[in-house]
Amino acid sequence: MIFFSVSALEKAPVSKSGVLPPEFLDLAGDDQYSAAGEGSYDLTAQLISGGVLVSGRVSIPVSSICGRCLQPVDFTLDPGEVKLFFEVDENQELLDIDEDVRAELLLELPMNPLCSPDCPGLCPECGCDLNSQQCNCRPADNSGKVSPWSALDSLDL
Repeated sequence: MIFFSVSALEKAPVSKSGVLPPEFLDLAGDDQYSAAGEGSYDLTAQLISGGVLVSGRVSIPVSSICGRCLQPVDFTLDPGEVKLFFEVDENQELLDIDEDVRAELLLELPMNPLCSPDCPGLCPECGCDLNSQQCNCRPADNSGKVSPWSALDSLDL
């Protein structure tokens, strides 16, 4: 889908922009992530000694569930400035970069997606979502509990 003509690169750098279909990430068998829509790319390829340097931006929206509260979460995979180097043979006419771009995007998938950085998650006792309600299973603060780390407070360093 994203390819460059090597012979065209001999004359001048080539820029390409376009749309990535949701199937581009190939997340069909993944239970945790799914593509949420079309992505985009804006890449420039130039011939340099020994190969082709492709640089630019690529992004695609993804859906998942929050790793703490199990609510749906949408975010965009955007690795920032992408720089890829490809060696080319003298007889090579087309340079297909799909798999390398896909790999750059997949490396941006978080191990534990969160709806917000301070998401409190679910109560371990009753399972209520602590984002929307406070349960009575345990106190909101730890004032009654002695921390196992409290002995470290008395150290004079």
